[in-house]
Amino acid sequence: MTGPRVGIDYRPALVNREGIGRYTRELVRAAVELGLGPRLCLFATTLAPGRYSDAELGLAGTAVGRLRLRLPSRILGPLMSATGRGVDDWLGGVEVYHHTQPNLLPVRRAAEVATLFDCLYLDPRGFVDAASSARMEQASRAQVRRARRILVPSRYVAREVVERLGADPQRVVVAELGCDHVLRAAPDVAGNPGPGPLGPRGAPYLLTVCRVDARKNHARMLEAFELLFRSGRPEHWIVAGPRGHGFEEFAAALERSPARDRVQWREFVPEHELWTLYLGASAFVFASLGEGFGLPPLEAMALGVPAVVGDVTSLPELCLDAAVRVDPLDPEAIAWGIETALGDPGLGERGRARASCFTWKECARKTFAAYDALLGEAGPGRG
Repeated sequence: MTGPRVGIDYRPALVNREGIGRYTRELVRAAVELGLGPRLCLFATTLAPGRYSDAELGLAGTAVGRLRLRLPSRILGPLMSATGRGVDDWLGGVEVYHHTQPNLLPVRRAAEVATLFDCLYLDPRGFVDAASSARMEQASRAQVRRARRILVPSRYVAREVVERLGADPQRVVVAELGCDHVLRAAPDVAGNPGPGPLGPRGAPYLLTVCRVDARKNHARMLEAFELLFRSGRPEHWIVAGPRGHGFEEFAAALERSPARDRVQWREFVPEHELWTLYLGASAFVFASLGEGFGLPPLEAMALGVPAVVGDVTSLPELCLDAAVRVDPLDPEAIAWGIETALGDPGLGERGRARASCFTWKECARKTFAAYDALLGEAGPGRG
């Protein structure tokens, strides 16, 4: 084993299906596949039971160390502080500790690394409520103060973390996320790509996968879909995602929409069904107002589905010309983008080629390079 022994906050991987949970699961899985498992020790202490088996996590039969106790997260910090021990001590004295979420735990001696996914909670348009924005900003500033390396998923977020949170740019490392997890699941559903949930098999549909909140811009996407509906296009629209902050605007607009019978909002879709929906879609529509990375369109692109994305924040950097980029504030532009994607026979393959650049193994390589870089600095602990 070469390089520092690393502790990772693995709690999100056990209980969160998407977002930070997906990131943490796939980062560790890729590290194991790269032969880096012996360096890892996972902090997996939660009161909630895990949602995934060791086989599903890619940990069965591996040398990865784990601390798995049934304790509520709210008592962990006070308990460590009261005993004068840090999470690095609980893990047997790791040299590096990686905070994968804003819920920071005390660290006594290890060099700290943190992942920040975006700064969108600071957007003046109010993508989250005021109390949540203040809490998230406080947590992020604590991560910036404590971490000797700050991992971010895109160059866009790197700029934001420096400009908005005052991070030292020399400590910020871009480690793009992967999207190749969809390829593990795709063979299981590739033989059944039809849009069964819409009724007659083979009915064409557009797909949007993400939480329904104000930032994701569903209300304007609905306006764009209504324009297509009025023009006589045959597509349906499946919206897959739970309710989020500000979902009420979309819910009310959908209720009164002339196209409401052609829109299906599914608040929960099991993962195996989700990949089926991706594979059967005529186009993927993701006119988001802001993303730190933007995993759903890359998942669609990895499966060869033509994608339409908002031409803002991280999405141009990630998608380049392999997706149709549109002004997300203009429903007519979104409608034009959808028609353009549907009429471009080469877009799906361009998207597939671009998505192949984003793998979890490459994310893991960049992450471990950031860990290893700390060895050249003067001693463990905070900078």
